[in-house]
Amino acid sequence: MKHLYGTLLVAVSLLPACVTPNVVVVDQKTALEQQAAGGYPALENDLEQAGMAPAPEPFAREELASGREKSGEKAGAGALGELAELYVKSESDADAIDRLLLQRCIGEARSGLLEPRPSECVGAADATEMARLLGRENLHRRQLWQLLAKERQVSVERVLPVWRERHVEQVICGALVESVDGGWGPKSC
Repeated sequence: MKHLYGTLLVAVSLLPACVTPNVVVVDQKTALEQQAAGGYPALENDLEQAGMAPAPEPFAREELASGREKSGEKAGAGALGELAELYVKSESDADAIDRLLLQRCIGEARSGLLEPRPSECVGAADATEMARLLGRENLHRRQLWQLLAKERQVSVERVLPVWRERHVEQVICGALVESVDGGWGPKSC
């Protein structure tokens, strides 16, 4: 019996040496565990991206109605009123161009493009905003000339004089316009 007990003891002591356990350490939870804990990373990422995407500000009909005059309050009070006031004060590109033409900060060149005229500018004008505005408008004009030339199957050089003649008729009175001799003067009406 002692011999059997000793053999059993030797067998049991060798057992752990022969068997190696597979231990896997997981430092992240499984998707199911994350969801059970209230975490939805894919949805959270989508929500975060949607929150950063530019979009118009949604207003309910009730919010618009409450922006009107209330008893004893000024019309447009609150955040909605401030947004409405900013919207009303904003000016279109055409209005800004007319204003700058009248201030003589820009002029209608013989090339058909708008040119800055800082030496003749009367009043204050933001140079950075004016450069952006001129860039946009001049790009639009070039695109229009290319479209007209393509439709008429002629070169842009043939379209430009006809376009400019008709365009100058619509330019606001008093705006700086470049003459044939290269001089600048106000448009008379």
